[in-house]
Amino acid sequence: MEIDALEALERVLMMEENGAEKTMEEAVESVGNAIEKSAKAKAFQAFLEEQEITAFTPEVIEDASNTVLFRSNIEAAGQLLPMAVIIDQSVFTIIRLELFHGFDMERKGEMAEYLNAMNTDYKMFKYYLREDGVIYIDLCMPYVDETFDPKMVQLMLSVLTQHLSATFKAFMAKVWEKK
Repeated sequence: MEIDALEALERVLMMEENGAEKTMEEAVESVGNAIEKSAKAKAFQAFLEEQEITAFTPEVIEDASNTVLFRSNIEAAGQLLPMAVIIDQSVFTIIRLELFHGFDMERKGEMAEYLNAMNTDYKMFKYYLREDGVIYIDLCMPYVDETFDPKMVQLMLSVLTQHLSATFKAFMAKVWEKK
């Protein structure tokens, strides 16, 4: 059974909430094995180590795509927003940032219009609202194993941070706007 990376991330979060934990040794071994199976995850992990970047925590999603999440946070207007670099065997590497959770779905229509306008204005990013009230922003980068460039992922994270600096306060104003 194949699952997508978003579903896999949700499973990891649910496991954490339910207290399901592997021993540290099992977790390290599992991550190491999964990273070894993925040339892109291996290259990204090596880049992080070479650059002494410690802000990421790799997590293995046991799926058919050998997905590895490199989880971290990005600060925007004083808030830490959860994000992940999602690397698997597909040609896509995704940076996914959770902008907000608990959105009032009675206002779904107006938020969808706002997010569509953001998608039009900022073509590099894809904003979307899920049925459970979570708003995400994705940045999708196509890479086959041979062309994967961790420096480009780092650059795109910087671009995302700059974008949030310019747009996050207005975004949050829209989220909290009264009917």
